[in-house]
Amino acid sequence: METDDHDRLLVEGDNLAFMSALPAGIVDLIVTDPPFFTGRRRIISPRPAGADAAHSTPGFDDQWKTLADYLAFMRPRLEAIRRLLRPKGSLVIHLDWRVVHAVRLELDEVFGPDRFVNEIIWHYTGGGRARRYFSRKHDTLLWYARGDSWTFNIDAVRVPYKATSGFARGGITARSGKHYSPHPAGTPLDDVWDLPIINPLSPERCGYPTQKPELLLERIVLALSRPGDLVVDPFCGSGTSVVVAARHGRRWCACDCSPQAIAIARRRLERETGGRPLIGRRPARREGDRPQPAHPPA
Repeated sequence: METDDHDRLLVEGDNLAFMSALPAGIVDLIVTDPPFFTGRRRIISPRPAGADAAHSTPGFDDQWKTLADYLAFMRPRLEAIRRLLRPKGSLVIHLDWRVVHAVRLELDEVFGPDRFVNEIIWHYTGGGRARRYFSRKHDTLLWYARGDSWTFNIDAVRVPYKATSGFARGGITARSGKHYSPHPAGTPLDDVWDLPIINPLSPERCGYPTQKPELLLERIVLALSRPGDLVVDPFCGSGTSVVVAARHGRRWCACDCSPQAIAIARRRLERETGGRPLIGRRPARREGDRPQPAHPPA
């Protein structure tokens, strides 16, 4: 497996400076979960019994004056992401209904509309139900490629056929007489993924706001990278993306501006990798940059 100074690198600091310090064209997959433009400040849970919110540990601040301010923050980071990708590299960026439309327009300008590959819908249930509109129970993951070809391993993420599938029981014979048998590993995924959110009682839950399921990130890492590839998350939050990358033999590096996020990610990574030491650096913010808010993690 290839090794270099960018493997197993966990950075607390501004991610634009972090990405600017990395050489161009070295990354195979960037999967990331930036701010959602929620207008909210979130805290890490659980807090000590009897403590109120004022005594809770800060998680991330996703408050912006305007959408234009948010996009002004995101644009140079999207450009930095493109610079890092190898010719066959991919970006998967996780957003929701608030800004996915606006960020997609930015990505079309940065990558080119012809580099759009998929819009993946993550559908989940749980939580409250709306009374004035259909309940918003999905997030959107936009997949853009750096070039006109990319890594894609569909066989790594097949799922079982439905119990009602006649094809799964005996295959199908075309009019030509050719017989098609079911694949032993199941059916290929499409672009709508029904996956539950993390159960509040699950040992997977680390207490960081908006933590995403490992299974969600596992599908992306397995399908869009190969063992030994470099996976980067510039908005790593609690570190789910790089925990999954490490588990499946990928090299990884990640960044977050939140000390609390980095502490959680480091604990998870040390547990996953058997306590191997991690490299920590703090890149300086470039002059004129807006301070990076802490944000929802992968």
